[in-house]
Amino acid sequence: MGTLLSEPVAAGVNQGWFRVLPTEVFKIILAGPRNVGKTSLLRRYLSGRFEPQYTATIGVDMNVASLDFPDGKVVLDVIDLAGQQSFISLRNRFYQGTHHLILVFDMTDRPTFEEVPKWYDAITQGACPSPGMHLTGSLVGNKADMVQKLALTSQEGQDLAELLSMQYFEASAKTGQNVSEIFLHAAISCRMTLQSLRQSKQV
Repeated sequence: MGTLLSEPVAAGVNQGWFRVLPTEVFKIILAGPRNVGKTSLLRRYLSGRFEPQYTATIGVDMNVASLDFPDGKVVLDVIDLAGQQSFISLRNRFYQGTHHLILVFDMTDRPTFEEVPKWYDAITQGACPSPGMHLTGSLVGNKADMVQKLALTSQEGQDLAELLSMQYFEASAKTGQNVSEIFLHAAISCRMTLQSLRQSKQV
């Protein structure tokens, strides 16, 4: 998708006695330093399972998630980006047209938290938002279940999220804590921004 918050890919139409509700498709970037659990969060959401042993993402992994709302369906095209430095140039190719950013760090590894602003700047600059638009986002502290190893406070995470105008979540791919809420928030944020865009065009 080349522009921020494009129109839904399919409009609602009448099919005999029932009405097919519209489908809206949004591009979601799932990013952050290596080994913070990005893929584990996504797999937990898609399958409901935690896989402690898995192969690290090489380059880019693409997945689709769908959510049903009373007035239509939302499809999230989730782009899971590898966190290794060697994939910087490859990652840059996928930023444009992003609707929502899910930026993940490891709550037991403070350096991954300190890298967040660098990731945020790179992605928001590459997303090329349309005039008057903004990129919505979620900041996720993963591995929140490892309470004996936490390397930062909840307040620090919340403060950074507010600084970056992002919604803050503390999550655990292992227990499922807040995993569904992260992707639901992404869908709702995209829908609200799209609705605001449509309303502004009608003024």
